[in-house]
Amino acid sequence: MTKTVTVSGRTSPVQQSRSRFLSITCPPALLSFSLLLLIAVFQLALVAPLQAAENVFTSVSAIKEEAGRFAGEGKLFLKGPVDPYLTGTFVTAGLFGLTYLFDEDIRNEFAGSHHGVMRGITDAGNTVSNPLLHLGVAAAFYGTGAVTDQVKVMQLGEEMGEALLLADGATFVLKGAIGRGRPYQTGSNSSYRPFQFKDGYDSLPSMHTASSFALAHVVAAKTESIYGKAACYAAASLAGFSRVYQTKHWASDVILGAAIGELAGAAVTRYRSAPAGSVTVAPVAIEGAPALALLGRF
Repeated sequence: MTKTVTVSGRTSPVQQSRSRFLSITCPPALLSFSLLLLIAVFQLALVAPLQAAENVFTSVSAIKEEAGRFAGEGKLFLKGPVDPYLTGTFVTAGLFGLTYLFDEDIRNEFAGSHHGVMRGITDAGNTVSNPLLHLGVAAAFYGTGAVTDQVKVMQLGEEMGEALLLADGATFVLKGAIGRGRPYQTGSNSSYRPFQFKDGYDSLPSMHTASSFALAHVVAAKTESIYGKAACYAAASLAGFSRVYQTKHWASDVILGAAIGELAGAAVTRYRSAPAGSVTVAPVAIEGAPALALLGRF
């Protein structure tokens, strides 16, 4: 005999948290839009005119070039916290530690029902900072540049995509490895379940924030206007604030996410601005055998 027990027809707080986590992390409508955008870009690139610039959709040499470039940028990204941003690393560590002390106070300040103008602003901030949407935007720029033979537009899409892959990849790995409980999941900012990959225990660092700052760095590097640069970082900062305001992340999650995003964007722009003749060494595999490759601009 099977016994069923219902308590006031309501789900438990944990079930509510998991449901909210799933809906926030990957909204079905946004996921569908991003996938459709990627498919459309791919199809447009395939039917691009013959005179269009080589791109990763149609050229093997372009794929190889992109792989080599991404490897070089990855190396700069990994060593960036020590060289050349050691001072920045110490500053970030200090900010992270200080914010960590006040995480729970900040969460409590923003806890409760949200409504009015601030709710609308932070709803928008959460939506436009979704990493899937950012990847779709990068693909759209790249595809448009490939189809219309506008190399600068295609290059901007490349840089966006490379920075996003570095930032999102790093945060994805760290989230699962650290396993920090989200503010709506646990009452303490020091609740961890490392390497368990549980819903609601992937708070540190904030991927939305990292993705937003990576994109902001790349776009800001393309404009000479101080107001344009400020607008890029203001939008990225709104993303981080929105995650904290709506208790999706601890404040210290946002600090680390912003640092990772900025580091990823800087790795891409630094690699591309390297003077001709500069090289870097990166591990590769040749017919299954480990080897080292010299990557650079000549």
